[in-house]
This record gives sequence, structure tokens and C-alpha cells, in this order.
Amino acid sequence: MTWLYSKITPPLTAPQAVERDRLVNSLQFTNLKKLTIVRAPAGYGKTTLLSQSISSLIEPVAWVSLDHNDNSPTRYWNYVMLAVLNAVKNDKDYKEQTHFVTDSSLELLIDSFLNELSLIEHNIVLVIDDYHVIRNPIIHSMMVRFIDYLPSTVRILLASRTDAPLPFAKWRMQQMLTEIGVDKLRFTHEETLRFFEQRNFTYQDAQTLEHLVNMTEGWAAGIRLASLSGETFAVNNSNTNQFNNVHSFITEYLLQEILAALSLEEQDFLVRTSFLIQLEPAICDVLTNRTDSHAVLLELEQKGLFIVRLHSNEPIFRYHHLFQDALTIEMRNRYSQAVIDSLYEEVALILIERGDVFPAIELLLRGELWQLADQLITTYLVDIFTKEYISTFIRWIDLLRSNNYAVHVETLVMYMIALSNRYEMEKARRLVHELQERDKVDHWMTNEEYLGIASIFITAKAFGLYASGADIEQAKELITNQLKNGRVSSRWDFVPMKYNYLEAQTLRTTIGVRGKLWKKEVILPFLELFRQSEFKEQNMTGFGYAVQAETLYEHNDIDEALQELEVALQYGHRFQDPGLYIPMYILKSRIYVSKKKFVEAYSILDYAMDTTKEQHWIDMLCVMKAHCYLLQGNVSQAEWELSKSNGLYDRNAESQQEFWLIVHARLLLAKGQAKEALRTILHLKEKALQDRQVATIVETGVLEAVCQMQLSNEEAALIALHGALKQGEVYNYRRTFLDEARIEPIINKYLKVRRKGTHTHWDFIPTAYIEQFITKNPNDDMLATLKPREKDILKLLADGYSNSDIASQLYLSEGTVRVYLTNIYSKLGVNSRTQAMLIAIEE
Repeated sequence: MTWLYSKITPPLTAPQAVERDRLVNSLQFTNLKKLTIVRAPAGYGKTTLLSQSISSLIEPVAWVSLDHNDNSPTRYWNYVMLAVLNAVKNDKDYKEQTHFVTDSSLELLIDSFLNELSLIEHNIVLVIDDYHVIRNPIIHSMMVRFIDYLPSTVRILLASRTDAPLPFAKWRMQQMLTEIGVDKLRFTHEETLRFFEQRNFTYQDAQTLEHLVNMTEGWAAGIRLASLSGETFAVNNSNTNQFNNVHSFITEYLLQEILAALSLEEQDFLVRTSFLIQLEPAICDVLTNRTDSHAVLLELEQKGLFIVRLHSNEPIFRYHHLFQDALTIEMRNRYSQAVIDSLYEEVALILIERGDVFPAIELLLRGELWQLADQLITTYLVDIFTKEYISTFIRWIDLLRSNNYAVHVETLVMYMIALSNRYEMEKARRLVHELQERDKVDHWMTNEEYLGIASIFITAKAFGLYASGADIEQAKELITNQLKNGRVSSRWDFVPMKYNYLEAQTLRTTIGVRGKLWKKEVILPFLELFRQSEFKEQNMTGFGYAVQAETLYEHNDIDEALQELEVALQYGHRFQDPGLYIPMYILKSRIYVSKKKFVEAYSILDYAMDTTKEQHWIDMLCVMKAHCYLLQGNVSQAEWELSKSNGLYDRNAESQQEFWLIVHARLLLAKGQAKEALRTILHLKEKALQDRQVATIVETGVLEAVCQMQLSNEEAALIALHGALKQGEVYNYRRTFLDEARIEPIINKYLKVRRKGTHTHWDFIPTAYIEQFITKNPNDDMLATLKPREKDILKLLADGYSNSDIASQLYLSEGTVRVYLTNIYSKLGVNSRTQAMLIAIEE
């Protein structure tokens, strides 16, 4: 035979290859078990990883790159032995003559080879790349014996696209196996970032990079192909062609290198099932007119194709997103549109018959069968809302409308309501106008078929006016006319609409006008229309009580707040809506804490936890307990409670739970970490300003002032406080200031600055509004404790005199002055000359 030494030469790692330390470090000899298998489809960087790993090894490395010609046992083992000989050619104990074998010596080969390896005194690593090409069962059998009796000085690294027929379960149990699969080989966001930086490729923003990682699912080859499509790409409407280029590069690779290498039968199975969200054997059988889809799916998985198992105990799979995209393109090349539509309809019908309506809608939308999708959405509209598929529903309708499909009018009204509940008020307003214009054309609101949904539309329009903080009188007029005409019965009569899915305060929701507190005399007449009419049995009336309870608390009308709160709780439990009753329990605990009744506050929060099984609301209650412990001064217990609620905080999410972050910032403040707290607060404030979330703007302004003062940034603290007061005065916010004990000294300083007239634009906030947050000037009490001589010294200190000057002025020694200053500092509660001077200057 002629031996190709390139097959036993480790490949060079590309200079620009991304260093994957998290994986390379695990492949050091001391970390290796007897066998390590790196298993993933083509293009996941298996060979590159092994090449990077061995470059840092001090042990000799024997490398074998396999191909289909190596299915002869003689050829296979000769190459393995040649690789080992090449790696240890300077070892005097390894005999070269044992390397060359013939068929007649196969049965003795493994034992002899193992004996030779055991004579090598130092460690050695054997890398076998592309083991998936081996189909010969004799080689597999010989490998089993070889691995079972491997000397302790030898480690094997095996790279394969497929599940090799080796006893991995046994080796796994014996703890002699390390497995590195797709999950570990996927490029992370950080590795993708390094990949682009090393190649000087540019991208628009972090969102673009994140989209690329998600699109490729971390597939290294896909990321490389994306980089070849152009030097710059972005995720936005004007740059979609650049991602189309990415898809075309990847699709070409997958179709030519992966699909074309399969049999025609396998290709047909993949193409005909390409559009499925989940690959289930029964559905695949229908699509492919066969009965063995179960076995086919298992075989495809074993072959290492781009298929992902969704359930460990069931043969339910999905295709890798990019592979699926490529296959669906191929489907459109092979079949007519009529055939493709019939395939989509056939699967949708199966899903509907077994009750999987929502996956059926998803499938029809993916197949662009707009009319069927709209019919199905309209039919199951009530189920969509009762099962709280609101975000999904909005996405569905957005897709239909973006494709210029005229959505059913009832669906459109519920879409408007869903947008309002998600506080997409501008889109909701445009939709109201669109529905009114549509009525001018087809008079749908007077059509007997639509009278029920027309009644709902008028009510929703009134609530839209209320929720936007716009024209409450017009909203009252709409509801009054509605009551005069009488509401029309519809299939929505017994569907409790939910208005809060996430927030600890109903004020922060759309129905709470995002913290824009209505004055009692303005809002009560509107609320009474619901409380004293046929609307009183509806869930939205309960939310009216809840919002009013929180408003009254913020206005410091505690007793009235408690009355509204109790009624809201009754509604919440009647409709089993934790989005209503949990914020009320949180409000009740706030009221207890405001009265220093901490035991009662904890008790009511513990009781509330027993009323729900939803982890989100349990986490929310834990956050409130943490807040209460902070107010009580128990920092360690607060930290413990907050740690139990980490489900509310996702560092990778665009929008984190604001309540969690606010309490977390308070915890950082209590621990003396003002800089870290300030970063969180400024992030929250910026987002609140964008969302026009008044409640958060006021609270973050207060906390920003506290942070800045702790950091000795007095001017910044006063500016932040002014912003909070400016916003708070508009809606008469009071408790947010009164409940923050650390804000009063800053308000005192703020008033003194205003009296000096250095910030004239601050004067438009009424002094009476600000002074309600002040109990007394703490400096007055401290200064009253000073003796006459101490006051004289403090005055000279404020004028800038040094110790020697003060001694000279008062005929004292400098030592006596220092003693006086020590006493002054103690009485004023300061620890420096500068702080004492500030108090003196203010007075």
C-alpha cells in the first residue's frame, strides 16, 4: 500500500479561528477520560476544536483523518498504527514492525497493539476524525475491545457526525466517557462577536449579531457563510437583502453538500416534511404515504443530519431552522403551489381534529394560507383570549395585515383591545379610526350579525380614551349612551378580560393609565357608571376599584384606599385573576408598613402566596417581602427574599421586571453600593421616560436623588429630585415621597437652594406641595445642642477661618479649638470639617 501521510498529520488551525477556551480547557490530558466523543452535524467545528486542543498538549498526539476507503479493517488499523508510530517514533520501546498487518493477523491485532501501547511510558492522545464514515461492523467490534482495554496512558478523542454503533451507554455508566455535542459546540454570542472582530467584519448593532446567532442556532459553518455574504449587514427593513444573501449562501451549501448526498427516498422524505413545526411520525406518514416514518426519523438522527430531538423519550423532532429553510425552498422547486397548499391543509386538518388548534393556525400562516388562518382565528377567538394567547394573537394579526389581508371585523375589534392592553395606544387609536371608516362603507356596526361586537367596540373605545388620559367626558358620554341603548349579548359576555399580566401595581397597566393619577372628583363619576350598572359584574369594574385604591393610597387617603382595596380583592378572587388580587395584597402590605405593622405585612404576603400557583406572582410577592424587610432595616433577610424571586429577572431580556430591579437597587443602596444602584436606576428611568410610565419616573427620580447624595453629588441629587417633584406634582404623588425616609434631608436642601434663587426655573412647583413631605429641619435640633462658644467656632468655620485663625479670634489655644471641633462634629453627626461647614453655611 501507499500511505498518505497527510491523513495522519494534524490539520493546521486557521490563524483567525476563534479560541474556544471553555471547550479546549476541558480537553487537556488531565481532564480527559478514556474516550471523548465530539458528535455533531457537519460544520459545527469538530475538527477545528480538536486541532486547537492538541496544539496546547505537551503529550504526543497521533492523528487519523478517515475517509470512506478506510472501511477495510486492515487499512483502518494500519493507519491508526502508523499515526501512533509517527507520534512516538523516537520511543525506543515501540516496535515499528508491529505496525504493518494483514487480514490473517486481525484477530491478534488488537491485543498486540494494546501490548505495544502499554510499553510506552509517557502519555499519548489518539485523535480519530470523521469516524462517521466507518460502516464496517468488524472495525466497530475491534474498536470496542481496543477502548475497553486501553492502557491508562492513552486517551482517545473521536469526532463523528453520527451515533456510532459503540456501547456508549456502558462506557457512560463506567465513567470512562466524555461527550461533547451540539449544545456545547454551538457558537455563543461572545464567540460570534470574536469571530467578526478577528475578521474585521462589521455589523450594525448587538441586535443584528443576536439575530445571526439565533438564525444559525450557533452553527459555525452558518456563521462563516454569513460573513462571506458581505462586509456589513443589519437587521432592519432597508437591509433585508443582506440577510437574503446570507440565506442564499447557506441554502446552497446545505442543498449541495448535505441534501444531494442522500438517497432520493431520503430527500423526498425531508422535502415533503420540511414545513412541519414538529416532526411527528404519524403526521410524517400521512405526508409521505409511508408507514415507517418512526424508523426514518431515528435513522436521520443517527446519520447526524440537521435534526433536533424535542422529547427524550419520544421520536418527535424538528429540523434546524436553516436546514428547514433550505428544504422548504427545495420543496417549492419540486412541487406546484397547489400541491404545497394541499400538504399544509392536510396537516392543519389533522392538528384541528386532535385539538391542536393554535399549532394549526401557526402552520397555515407559515404556508401563507391567509383565508383559512383568519377563519380559524375567528372561530377560536374566545379560546385565544381565555387561554391568554394575547401576544401570539397580536403577532398573527400583524402578519395577516402586513400581507394586506382584510381581517374579520370581530377579530379586528379584539385585536384593538389586545393592543390597548399591551399599551400600544397609537396603533389602537389608528385601529379605532379604521373601524369607524369601515363602518361608513359597509355599516358593520348596525349589521345584526355584528351588534354584539359593536357594543364591545364602543366600550373599548371609551376605555381607550380613559386609558390614554385623554377626554374623560367623551368616555363618560359613550358609556352613558351605551347604557341607555342597552348592551347587546354576545359570546364574550362570560369571558373575563384580563388587564394585568405582569405588574405589581395596576396603576402601571393600561387600565391604570400608566401612573397618570386621575383626581377623585374627575374619575369617580366615570367609575360609578360601571359600579351602578350592568357592567358591575364584569372584571374590568374590579380593576376600576383596584386602580382607585392605589390612586387613593398615593394621594395619602389611606382609609378610603382600604375600602376600595377590599372590593377589588373580592372581584379578583371571584374571577380567579391574580393580576387583580395580587397587586391588592401588595398594596395592603404597603399600608401595613406605612403604619409600621411589619408582622401584619409579612402575614398578608404569606397568605397571598397560598392563593396562587403561578410562579410569576409568587416571585412578585417575594420581591415585596424583600422591600418590606429593607424598610424594616433587615438587609440580610431582604437579600434572601429577593434571591428567591430571580425568575422575574432575565439578564438577556430586553425588558426586565421593573419592580424587581427597583427593589434590587434599594438593596444595593442599603449595602452601600450606591454606584451600582445608580446604574440600575438610570436604566429604569430612561426606559420609563420612553414608555411614559409616570409611576416609575417619579420613583426612580426619588431613588436617583438618594444615590447621588450618597455619592456626594449634591447638585445632581437636587436636579434628580426636581424632576421627580415636577412629574409628581402634576398628578399629586405623595406616598412615593413620604415612604422614602432618605428623601427628606434632600428636600430640605432643595428648598434652601430655591430660596437662594439660583434655579429660578424650579419655582413653578408650588412650595406647599413640597413642604408636605417635610416634618422638621433636622439641622435645627442639632444646632440647638451647641453651646455659645461652639456656635461661635462653627460660624468662623463657615467663614473659612483656619484653626489658628479661630484660636486667635477667640483667644484660645489651637489644641482647645481642636477639642471644640471634635465636640461639634459629634453633635452635628458629621465626621469631617467640610460637612460641618456645609451645615453652617446652610443656616
